[in-house]
Amino acid sequence: MALARFRALACLAASAVLLVATLAPQGATAATQGQVQAQINQLAAEIADLDEQYNQASIHLQDVQSKIADSKAQSAKAQADFTTLQKVASAQAAAMYKAGAPSLVVAFLTSRNLDDFNKKVELITQVSDWQSSLMTSLEIADQRAKLATADLGRALAQARSISDSLARQRANLVSRLAAEQKLLGQMTTEARLAAARAAEARAAAVRATLDGSLPALPSSGLGAMAVRAAMGQIGKPYVWAGSGPGSFDCSGLTMSSWRVAGVLMPHSAASQYASFHHVSVSQLQPGDLVFFGSPIHHVGMYVGGGMMVHAPETGETVQVAPIGRGDLVGAARPGV
Repeated sequence: MALARFRALACLAASAVLLVATLAPQGATAATQGQVQAQINQLAAEIADLDEQYNQASIHLQDVQSKIADSKAQSAKAQADFTTLQKVASAQAAAMYKAGAPSLVVAFLTSRNLDDFNKKVELITQVSDWQSSLMTSLEIADQRAKLATADLGRALAQARSISDSLARQRANLVSRLAAEQKLLGQMTTEARLAAARAAEARAAAVRATLDGSLPALPSSGLGAMAVRAAMGQIGKPYVWAGSGPGSFDCSGLTMSSWRVAGVLMPHSAASQYASFHHVSVSQLQPGDLVFFGSPIHHVGMYVGGGMMVHAPETGETVQVAPIGRGDLVGAARPGV
């Protein structure tokens, strides 16, 4: 969630409070605006947390689907091997039948002595036992694969249920957030002007970034490639679970940008933090990932000068903002 937005909205609420206190000292209006602002902040935080949970659930869902495909492939292979072995055994039986005598009789008639006969009988028994054991093993492998597929099917249904539940919860929160934002929008003319000034300040910060106010980015290296890819997405909308090319969520932006540099990572802020070498915030380099929230639910990409490029939240676009948020928890460096 974007700290810039919270600060801007906080400034709006403060402006409204001062204006009401000056023009009409009725504490109820100011208190109402403060409560609405607090509710907006809380709902936005809950939505960001649900976004991260959904991304984690999606990773689990994909893992279960992959395991189901593997189990089905194992079952199909066991069935194919079993069928092949059956054909071999049938061919052997047919050959012995065409010879005109059971295998033991053939062994007896072709043996030079009793010791030779015993050896042939032992070999016949071993081959028969081997075939029987192998067919049994294939049957067991097939049954195990089918049982695993059935268990995974139940896990798949559960994973889908969790994803659907998270989606419903998020839709409810987004609806409530829209209502609160609409209420907050019903402010005085002065407060609206303050909001416009805050929005212009944010836009000016982004323009300054693009005009080269940031320290010069490295011209080569994986981090430079990832930063250029991320900066190229500025202005594109935040969309839940988006990973480009037209829209992004926070971890979708970092994932797609680092993919340009040849580094793959999961579509989850918490999983990205767990996947790479952690670095001190004081040692940040362009391209490093910075993480926010406890539990982690937001990620941005450091671009230098204490700034990051990130996809903040619903209703906003990919933008550059300071990393100096109170909920900054750490940083990681992909590609090392």
